[in-house]
Amino acid sequence: MVFWRKSRERRARLSAVADRVGARTGTVLLDAFSGGGANGPLCLGVITLRTGDSGEVLRAQIDAVVAAGYAPPGHLRADECAFVDNPGLPMLTISTYAAGKVIPQHGEVPSGQTGVVVSLA
Repeated sequence: MVFWRKSRERRARLSAVADRVGARTGTVLLDAFSGGGANGPLCLGVITLRTGDSGEVLRAQIDAVVAAGYAPPGHLRADECAFVDNPGLPMLTISTYAAGKVIPQHGEVPSGQTGVVVSLA
């Protein structure tokens, strides 16, 4: 009984952080939990399509994450970054897919859009 309550609380917490960082901005393709229990840590993955250039979309998402209380990322690649070691906040990663690239299991990103994958654990 305690396990399920903690799992429900953890899901609610990850979902609230996803809302605070704007993970669901744009057209949502996937919003799902995975793991937890014996399958490893509980994770929330949100995949969206957003209008604009991938670099600009990534920068806007990073700005929203930092505004929500995360420290700026120390290492930034052109298409992804991670936020780890932020006390009291879950680990968060952002990956972007430019127009024409394929988001695994979700297809090719349409012209003029950017695919964004936000993962929280």
